[in-house]
Amino acid sequence: MKERRDIEELFDKYYRPLCLLSLHYTYDPAASEDIVQECFVALLSKTPDNPKAYLYAAVRNRSLSWWQRNKPGEPLPEDIPVQEEEEAVSTYEARLWTAIENLPPRRRRCLLMAKRDGMSYKEIAAKLGISENTVRNNISKALESLREFPKENNSFVFLFF
Repeated sequence: MKERRDIEELFDKYYRPLCLLSLHYTYDPAASEDIVQECFVALLSKTPDNPKAYLYAAVRNRSLSWWQRNKPGEPLPEDIPVQEEEEAVSTYEARLWTAIENLPPRRRRCLLMAKRDGMSYKEIAAKLGISENTVRNNISKALESLREFPKENNSFVFLFF
């Protein structure tokens, strides 16, 4: 895997899904990014038949090792995808986060404050200096945009939040 162009293409396509996969194991964004970067560096000296499969296995293994070193005695998180499903789940999560990032800034902020941070509409309104009705409308429109994801994944969008 010595062709720089090949590595760059793999990096562009799989970096984010691999980071999300690692995050299921580590719950530490910085550690997840480090793990994925280490796997890409390791790939430079290898010539696997299937680089994508190598990367997924390497990220999974390094993430498990990270957990064992940093969380000894603690059980693994329960939301880790089954190995056969991890590529699909991490790719879907990457697409979902890209869609969230592409929302207009106020909608994205309201949605994340409500769903990720667990803030009430009243708290969001006070923090942003807008009315509760504006918060409600922004979240409604954000969720409506996310409903455009393929039908088989809609339930995941709402479980994700």
